[in-house]
Amino acid sequence: MDGGRALGAFFAARGEFVPEGTMQHPQAYAWALVLMVALALCALAVLVFALGMRRYPGMLTWAAGGGALSLGVFLMLMQRSWPYAVSILGANLCLVGGGALMAAGLRQFLGLRVPWRAFGLLLVSLGCLASWFTWERFSVPARVLVFSAHMLAVYADLLVVAWRAYRTDSPWPALLVVGSNLASGLFAVGRGVAAVSGGLDALSSVFIWKFVAYGAFVVGPPAVVVQTVGFLLLAGYRSTRELTPGHAGQPGPTPD
Repeated sequence: MDGGRALGAFFAARGEFVPEGTMQHPQAYAWALVLMVALALCALAVLVFALGMRRYPGMLTWAAGGGALSLGVFLMLMQRSWPYAVSILGANLCLVGGGALMAAGLRQFLGLRVPWRAFGLLLVSLGCLASWFTWERFSVPARVLVFSAHMLAVYADLLVVAWRAYRTDSPWPALLVVGSNLASGLFAVGRGVAAVSGGLDALSSVFIWKFVAYGAFVVGPPAVVVQTVGFLLLAGYRSTRELTPGHAGQPGPTPD
């Protein structure tokens, strides 16, 4: 796969604009489908666990976030059939909104306040800027930068919350959430740098931009799986702790 196709596959999965003709390549669809299936399966896993552990807050919120992320990838796959308002703007909003729901779910699970207003403003900002650079002043690099910056804010919230939880009293699975969001955040920064510096145009000839395109996309499915495993293990540790003598009598968290 050449650099242009790699970038197209990466944009397809992340919900950003795909250059004309890119999504016609079977590789682009294959990569996007891998990410979509991984997101859907992870959301289903959390949902099944949540239905059995309804007393734990945040799990249904996390599952909803995974579903929104999967929907965002699906909408991007429909770019050649559906209007850009749905397949580009809708996809970006689903992806960032899904990440925000995951962050909210983690906060609810840990008993922390959820900044719903901040998450709402994040989506409004994304919608306005993405619309401007799609219909008013068309610019692919600008939209890549906008999406990367908004997604980076979600990664940062997940990372900081999980790290603080680990430093207080949460077990080691919190580090899985930290690591997956650290990797995703680093590649989000790389995407932003590529957009600002014109590296997107140099993708086919400059190795570092090839690495950004390939790496940022390929890291998606493993990062989602690792993050979900970490979240489920945190819930499992909490359940095990409640069954341990000396903890069984303690009140559990309230349901969503």
